[in-house]
Amino acid sequence: MTTRVNFVSTNDIIGGNSGSPMINAAGEIVGLVFDGNIHSIAGSYWFDAGKNRTVAVHPAFMRIALEKVYPIGALAGELRIPK
Repeated sequence: MTTRVNFVSTNDIIGGNSGSPMINAAGEIVGLVFDGNIHSIAGSYWFDAGKNRTVAVHPAFMRIALEKVYPIGALAGELRIPK
Protein backbone atom coordinates (compact mmCIF):
# COMPACT_ATOMS: atom_id res chain seq x y z
CA MET A 1 0.00 0.00 0.00
CA THR A 2 3.00 2.34 0.24
CA THR A 3 4.07 1.82 -3.37
CA ARG A 4 3.70 4.91 -5.54
CA VAL A 5 1.32 4.44 -8.44
CA ASN A 6 1.04 7.53 -10.65
CA PHE A 7 2.59 10.97 -10.59
CA VAL A 8 2.36 14.16 -12.61
CA SER A 9 5.03 16.40 -14.04
CA THR A 10 5.36 19.41 -16.32
CA ASN A 11 6.93 17.39 -19.15
CA ASP A 12 5.81 18.54 -22.58
CA ILE A 13 3.89 15.75 -24.37
CA ILE A 14 1.57 15.51 -27.33
CA GLY A 15 -0.78 12.80 -28.57
CA GLY A 16 1.13 9.60 -29.32
CA ASN A 17 3.57 9.91 -26.42
CA SER A 18 1.84 7.22 -24.36
CA GLY A 19 4.31 4.49 -23.54
CA SER A 20 7.30 6.83 -23.66
CA PRO A 21 9.84 6.59 -20.84
CA MET A 22 10.01 9.50 -18.43
CA ILE A 23 13.58 10.23 -17.42
CA ASN A 24 15.11 12.47 -14.79
CA ALA A 25 18.08 14.84 -15.17
CA ALA A 26 20.49 11.94 -14.49
CA GLY A 27 19.05 9.94 -17.41
CA GLU A 28 17.32 7.40 -15.15
CA ILE A 29 13.89 6.05 -16.06
CA VAL A 30 11.48 7.25 -13.39
CA GLY A 31 8.17 6.45 -15.04
CA LEU A 32 6.14 5.55 -18.10
CA VAL A 33 3.99 8.26 -19.71
CA PHE A 34 0.37 7.30 -20.26
CA ASP A 35 -1.72 10.48 -20.25
CA GLY A 36 -1.86 14.23 -19.93
CA ASN A 37 -4.37 16.74 -18.69
CA ILE A 38 -6.72 18.62 -21.01
CA HIS A 39 -4.16 21.40 -21.48
CA SER A 40 -1.59 19.01 -22.95
CA ILE A 41 -3.84 18.41 -25.98
CA ALA A 42 -2.67 21.71 -27.44
CA GLY A 43 0.97 20.71 -26.89
CA SER A 44 1.50 20.38 -30.63
CA TYR A 45 1.13 24.16 -30.88
CA TRP A 46 2.27 25.63 -27.55
CA PHE A 47 3.32 24.65 -24.05
CA ASP A 48 2.05 26.36 -20.91
CA ALA A 49 4.26 25.33 -17.98
CA GLY A 50 1.66 26.64 -15.56
CA LYS A 51 -1.10 24.35 -16.86
CA ASN A 52 0.25 21.43 -18.92
CA ARG A 53 0.72 18.20 -16.96
CA THR A 54 1.93 14.74 -17.93
CA VAL A 55 0.70 11.67 -16.05
CA ALA A 56 3.05 8.70 -15.64
CA VAL A 57 3.07 5.38 -13.82
CA HIS A 58 5.91 4.73 -11.37
CA PRO A 59 8.23 1.78 -12.27
CA ALA A 60 7.89 0.28 -8.78
CA PHE A 61 4.16 -0.11 -9.33
CA MET A 62 4.75 -1.75 -12.71
CA ARG A 63 7.00 -4.27 -10.96
CA ILE A 64 4.36 -4.96 -8.27
CA ALA A 65 1.76 -5.52 -11.00
CA LEU A 66 4.05 -7.89 -12.90
CA GLU A 67 4.81 -9.89 -9.75
CA LYS A 68 1.51 -9.85 -7.88
CA VAL A 69 -1.33 -9.19 -10.32
CA TYR A 70 -0.01 -10.93 -13.42
CA PRO A 71 1.95 -14.19 -12.99
CA ILE A 72 4.98 -12.97 -14.94
CA GLY A 73 7.48 -11.96 -12.25
CA ALA A 74 10.35 -13.29 -14.39
CA LEU A 75 9.60 -10.54 -16.91
CA ALA A 76 10.07 -7.89 -14.21
CA GLY A 77 13.51 -9.35 -13.56
CA GLU A 78 14.41 -9.34 -17.26
CA LEU A 79 13.34 -5.69 -17.52
CA ARG A 80 15.55 -4.90 -14.52
CA ILE A 81 12.81 -2.87 -12.85
CA PRO A 82 14.22 -1.99 -9.40
CA LYS A 83 12.39 -3.13 -6.28
